[in-house]
Amino acid sequence: MIDSPCNDICSIDSKSGLCSGCGRTQDEIINWSNYSNKQKTIVLNKLRFRNSDGSNDQYMLNYKVMNTLINIAKKQVVPISLILILALARLIPHPPNFTPIIAVAIMSGFFFKNIYLSLGVLIISMLLADIFIGFYNNLIFVYLSLLLITFIFYKLSKKINFKNLFFYSFVGSLIFFLISNFGVWALGSPGVSNIAYEKSLSGLIECYIFAIPFFGNTFLSTIIFSYPAIYIYKSLPTWSSTR
Repeated sequence: MIDSPCNDICSIDSKSGLCSGCGRTQDEIINWSNYSNKQKTIVLNKLRFRNSDGSNDQYMLNYKVMNTLINIAKKQVVPISLILILALARLIPHPPNFTPIIAVAIMSGFFFKNIYLSLGVLIISMLLADIFIGFYNNLIFVYLSLLLITFIFYKLSKKINFKNLFFYSFVGSLIFFLISNFGVWALGSPGVSNIAYEKSLSGLIECYIFAIPFFGNTFLSTIIFSYPAIYIYKSLPTWSSTR
C-alpha cells in the first residue's frame, strides 16, 4: 500500500488549484483512496515535477520534507505519550493491578520494532510513577518481570495478531504473576493479612493462592488495553491513505 502524501496542511491555493501541503489537485485528493498503486505512483511522480517546476514554490511545501518531519515527530510523540499514560494510569485511583502496564510490555515490540525503545518506555514510565507512589520491597521482581515480558514478546512481535493476542495476554499476565509474587514470598514482604509468608514451599503456594484475585485484574486489564491498541495501530495506515 502506498501512503498518502498528505501532511495535515490542507488548503487549496486559489491560483494554482493545488493543495498547499501535499501539492495534489482537489480531484487527486478526493480520489486517492480509490486509486490503484500504479495510479498513486503516477500522482507522486507528478508531485516531483510540480516541485521541481518552481511555479508553485511559494504556495506548496515539499511533501517529502514534511512527511519526514512528521515521522520524526511521531517517533518522539508516541513513546513520550505512552510514558505519560502509563505513569498516570498508576497514579490515578484504580483496582489493584488494573493498569495498561502488561499490555504495553507485550505490545511495545510490535509498535516500536526496537528493543531498546521498548524497554526504555517501560522503565521510565514505571520510575516516574514509583517516584510519586513510593518504592517498595519487591520492586526489582516487578521490574524484572516486565523486562522479561517485553523481551519475550519483542521476539514474538511479528506473530502478534487479533487471534493470538488473548493467549499472549494470558502468558504475559502469568509471567508477571509468577515472578512478582515470588518476590513477595522471597523478600518476606507482608502478604494479604500483613504477615510475611513462611519461607517454605507451602508458604510460596499460599502466596500464589492469595494472589489469584490480583491475577484476574492483571489479565482483564491486559486484554482491555491490548485489543484497542492493536486495532488502532493497524487502522492508522488505512485512515492515512483515505486522506
